[in-house]
Amino acid sequence: MFVVFLIYGPPIFAGIIAGRYLSRLANFVLMVVVFQFDLAILLGQLRAAVFTPYTSICIIPALSGLGGDRYLSKWKYDLQISSRYFLIGKLANALLIIVVFYIGGVMLAFYNRGKFIPLLFLQAIFVSQAALSRRWSSFWLR
Repeated sequence: MFVVFLIYGPPIFAGIIAGRYLSRLANFVLMVVVFQFDLAILLGQLRAAVFTPYTSICIIPALSGLGGDRYLSKWKYDLQISSRYFLIGKLANALLIIVVFYIGGVMLAFYNRGKFIPLLFLQAIFVSQAALSRRWSSFWLR
Protein backbone atom coordinates (compact mmCIF):
# COMPACT_ATOMS: atom_id res chain seq x y z
CA MET A 1 0.00 0.00 0.00
CA PHE A 2 2.86 2.35 0.80
CA VAL A 3 4.43 1.75 -2.64
CA VAL A 4 1.17 2.71 -4.33
CA PHE A 5 1.18 5.96 -2.39
CA LEU A 6 4.78 6.63 -3.43
CA ILE A 7 3.92 6.08 -7.09
CA TYR A 8 0.58 7.88 -7.35
CA GLY A 9 0.71 10.32 -4.43
CA PRO A 10 2.99 13.05 -5.80
CA PRO A 11 1.15 13.46 -9.14
CA ILE A 12 -2.22 13.55 -7.37
CA PHE A 13 -1.09 16.19 -4.91
CA ALA A 14 0.56 18.21 -7.68
CA GLY A 15 -2.70 18.07 -9.64
CA ILE A 16 -4.79 19.11 -6.65
CA ILE A 17 -2.55 22.06 -5.83
CA ALA A 18 -2.06 23.19 -9.45
CA GLY A 19 -5.76 22.75 -10.29
CA ARG A 20 -6.51 26.11 -8.75
CA TYR A 21 -3.99 27.94 -10.92
CA LEU A 22 -3.66 26.07 -14.23
CA SER A 23 -5.99 25.10 -17.04
CA ARG A 24 -7.09 21.48 -17.45
CA LEU A 25 -4.53 20.75 -20.16
CA ALA A 26 -1.64 22.35 -18.25
CA ASN A 27 -2.66 20.54 -15.07
CA PHE A 28 -2.76 17.21 -16.89
CA VAL A 29 0.67 17.79 -18.44
CA LEU A 30 2.07 18.75 -15.03
CA MET A 31 0.69 15.56 -13.48
CA VAL A 32 2.23 13.47 -16.29
CA VAL A 33 5.63 15.12 -15.83
CA VAL A 34 5.54 14.64 -12.06
CA PHE A 35 4.52 10.99 -12.54
CA GLN A 36 7.39 10.39 -14.99
CA PHE A 37 9.92 11.96 -12.62
CA ASP A 38 8.48 9.99 -9.71
CA LEU A 39 8.85 6.70 -11.60
CA ALA A 40 12.35 7.63 -12.71
CA ILE A 41 13.41 8.33 -9.13
CA LEU A 42 11.76 5.19 -7.73
CA LEU A 43 13.23 2.93 -10.41
CA GLY A 44 16.63 4.61 -10.25
CA GLN A 45 16.67 5.51 -13.92
CA LEU A 46 17.07 9.22 -14.46
CA ARG A 47 16.46 9.14 -18.19
CA ALA A 48 13.54 10.13 -20.36
CA ALA A 49 10.74 7.60 -20.26
CA VAL A 50 9.07 8.72 -23.47
CA PHE A 51 8.88 5.31 -25.10
CA THR A 52 7.34 3.45 -22.21
CA PRO A 53 4.07 1.74 -23.12
CA TYR A 54 2.19 3.87 -20.61
CA THR A 55 3.31 7.13 -22.17
CA SER A 56 3.00 6.34 -25.85
CA ILE A 57 -0.24 4.35 -25.59
CA CYS A 58 -2.14 6.35 -22.94
CA ILE A 59 -0.72 9.81 -22.36
CA ILE A 60 0.11 11.06 -25.86
CA PRO A 61 -3.32 10.12 -27.33
CA ALA A 62 -5.03 11.71 -24.33
CA LEU A 63 -3.09 14.94 -24.83
CA SER A 64 -3.93 14.94 -28.53
CA GLY A 65 -7.59 14.43 -27.62
CA LEU A 66 -7.52 17.38 -25.24
CA GLY A 67 -5.88 19.60 -27.82
CA GLY A 68 -8.06 18.30 -30.64
CA ASP A 69 -11.23 18.93 -28.67
CA ARG A 70 -10.28 22.56 -28.29
CA TYR A 71 -9.94 23.09 -32.05
CA LEU A 72 -12.15 20.42 -33.61
CA SER A 73 -15.20 21.13 -31.45
CA LYS A 74 -15.62 24.38 -33.36
CA TRP A 75 -16.84 22.42 -36.36
CA LYS A 76 -20.61 22.66 -35.96
CA TYR A 77 -21.64 20.51 -38.90
CA ASP A 78 -23.96 17.55 -38.35
CA LEU A 79 -23.73 14.10 -39.83
CA GLN A 80 -26.99 12.19 -39.96
CA ILE A 81 -26.79 8.44 -39.55
CA SER A 82 -30.22 6.87 -39.50
CA SER A 83 -32.29 9.04 -37.17
CA ARG A 84 -29.34 10.29 -35.09
CA TYR A 85 -27.17 13.35 -35.59
CA PHE A 86 -23.46 13.42 -34.80
CA LEU A 87 -21.22 16.47 -34.71
CA ILE A 88 -18.37 16.23 -37.20
CA GLY A 89 -15.93 17.80 -34.71
CA LYS A 90 -16.53 15.09 -32.11
CA LEU A 91 -16.09 12.33 -34.70
CA ALA A 92 -12.92 13.96 -36.01
CA ASN A 93 -11.53 14.19 -32.48
CA ALA A 94 -12.27 10.50 -31.83
CA LEU A 95 -10.57 9.63 -35.12
CA LEU A 96 -7.58 11.78 -34.16
CA ILE A 97 -7.20 9.90 -30.86
CA ILE A 98 -7.39 6.53 -32.62
CA VAL A 99 -4.80 7.56 -35.23
CA VAL A 100 -2.38 8.91 -32.61
CA PHE A 101 -2.82 5.70 -30.56
CA TYR A 102 -2.11 3.59 -33.67
CA ILE A 103 0.97 5.59 -34.70
CA GLY A 104 2.34 5.52 -31.12
CA GLY A 105 1.74 1.78 -30.89
CA VAL A 106 3.43 1.02 -34.19
CA MET A 107 6.41 3.23 -33.27
CA LEU A 108 6.70 1.55 -29.86
CA ALA A 109 6.56 -1.92 -31.44
CA PHE A 110 9.28 -0.89 -33.89
CA TYR A 111 11.37 0.48 -31.01
CA ASN A 112 10.93 -2.72 -28.95
CA ARG A 113 11.36 -5.36 -31.68
CA GLY A 114 13.27 -3.59 -34.43
CA LYS A 115 10.66 -4.71 -36.98
CA PHE A 116 7.88 -2.72 -38.60
CA ILE A 117 4.67 -4.47 -37.46
CA PRO A 118 1.72 -2.29 -38.51
CA LEU A 119 -1.06 -4.83 -37.90
CA LEU A 120 0.10 -6.87 -34.91
CA PHE A 121 1.79 -4.09 -32.98
CA LEU A 122 -0.04 -4.84 -29.69
CA GLN A 123 1.77 -8.18 -29.40
CA ALA A 124 5.15 -6.44 -29.53
CA ILE A 125 4.30 -3.75 -27.00
CA PHE A 126 3.38 -5.59 -23.85
CA VAL A 127 6.02 -7.03 -21.57
CA SER A 128 5.80 -10.54 -20.18
CA GLN A 129 5.06 -11.11 -16.53
CA ALA A 130 8.44 -12.75 -16.00
CA ALA A 131 10.27 -9.66 -17.23
CA LEU A 132 8.22 -7.46 -14.93
CA SER A 133 8.80 -9.69 -11.91
CA ARG A 134 12.57 -9.68 -12.58
CA ARG A 135 12.60 -5.90 -12.82
CA TRP A 136 10.62 -5.36 -9.61
CA SER A 137 12.50 -8.03 -7.65
CA SER A 138 15.80 -6.40 -8.58
CA PHE A 139 14.29 -3.05 -7.54
CA TRP A 140 13.41 -4.31 -4.06
CA LEU A 141 16.71 -6.15 -3.55
CA ARG A 142 18.84 -3.03 -3.94
